[in-house]
Amino acid sequence: MKKALILQGGWDGHEPQLTSKRFAGLLEKHGYACTISDTLDVLGDLDRLMDLDLIVACWTMGEIDHRYVQNVCKAVGAGVGLAGCHGGMCDSFRQDTEWQFITGGQWVSHPGGDGIEYTVNIRHGSSPIV
Repeated sequence: MKKALILQGGWDGHEPQLTSKRFAGLLEKHGYACTISDTLDVLGDLDRLMDLDLIVACWTMGEIDHRYVQNVCKAVGAGVGLAGCHGGMCDSFRQDTEWQFITGGQWVSHPGGDGIEYTVNIRHGSSPIV
């Protein structure tokens, strides 16, 4: 069975517990055994990280020990997947540039600023939106 570690925490506005539970449910449907952690200390065990198939970040506006980031980088470099969405991934640890590099970005702002309402259309299938 594939193994995933989901990190939940940080700013409550992104509902990390609810979002992590949803991620776990989706992953379990696809054959993953999921562990949800509300502490970053789990990232201190490089051997445990290397035994995973996937790390999912759901942690907004927190701080992280750089040694933990280095362990995540080593695990991802060895083939462990890294996933996340919105501020739970790229607004996780603003002070750590290496985290920004491994996640591929840094949170800047909602388009138009805060308080803007958006309509989201979800499409099924693989055809592009034209």
